[in-house]
Amino acid sequence: MTINGQRWDLEYGAQRASVVQRGGALQTYTVDGIDIVDGFADDELPPAFNGAVLAPWPNRIRDGRWTWNGQQYQLPVTEPSTGAALHGLVSDVLWQADSVGTDAVTLSVPIAPSAGYPFELRVTVTWSLSADGLRCQLGALNTGLESAPFGVATHPFFRLPGARVDDLDLTLPAGQWLETDSNLLPVALRPTGNSELDFTEPRPLGGLRLDTAFTAVMPDFHVISSAVLTCRGSAVTIWAEPDFTWWQIYTSDYFEPDSERLRRGLAVEAMTCGPDAFNSGADLIVLEPGVPWSAGWGVRAQLG
Repeated sequence: MTINGQRWDLEYGAQRASVVQRGGALQTYTVDGIDIVDGFADDELPPAFNGAVLAPWPNRIRDGRWTWNGQQYQLPVTEPSTGAALHGLVSDVLWQADSVGTDAVTLSVPIAPSAGYPFELRVTVTWSLSADGLRCQLGALNTGLESAPFGVATHPFFRLPGARVDDLDLTLPAGQWLETDSNLLPVALRPTGNSELDFTEPRPLGGLRLDTAFTAVMPDFHVISSAVLTCRGSAVTIWAEPDFTWWQIYTSDYFEPDSERLRRGLAVEAMTCGPDAFNSGADLIVLEPGVPWSAGWGVRAQLG
């Protein structure tokens, strides 16, 4: 048992991963002994939601205040610097193991009704390794009696061998990016075309500071969208199923100037909805009582 609860170690071929109870989080993922995610140690709390599941909303809710079916709710403000409710209710709690194998683990956590979110859910995550790489399968079940608004994401930071953020090229075919204010809350959607945020073709990240949501994603012929990181012959592809209509890209700029983590890993988050979705309503999933929801995303690494 560690500060993050129990840890489960998975393996498949040359792949290794570790998953912890806190936040249902991916702690480490390596291929041929090379770090693919910027993880955290057993005695270290995840420093920036590293690898954690974010539910029942990802990103920020303005002032923690939102309205549903004519009723206003107030969530705790968990990010004082922006005055927002950040990243849901389950990223810092201990999830429970439902099933454990050598190459897969399934964890779950209940969400009890509260003043700020008066719904009853059970959220699940399955982390698994296979010949196709790492997969994260997320699920939710409304165990209450009323329809419940819901969004989910996971918060991994990715790395390539011998590279930092400024060495990477990013490909992310998305037609729009979300302009935000000084508190990282939505202002307006903007077209990516003919801008420095057009990643339809590979584009260097050197010098760019991003904590930016993208949408209007352009899926490939499998109807799966993807972000691709490349550097010196190596590539990491993060793919997501159609329910993930948003991507958040964060270049790790908010660490202390002397931190090794500063611009070391790139957060690439497939999200089912964008920032402040409980107020905008855009792309919110509505969970009906007793009807399960599930969707997945995953990672493939090709090391040069």
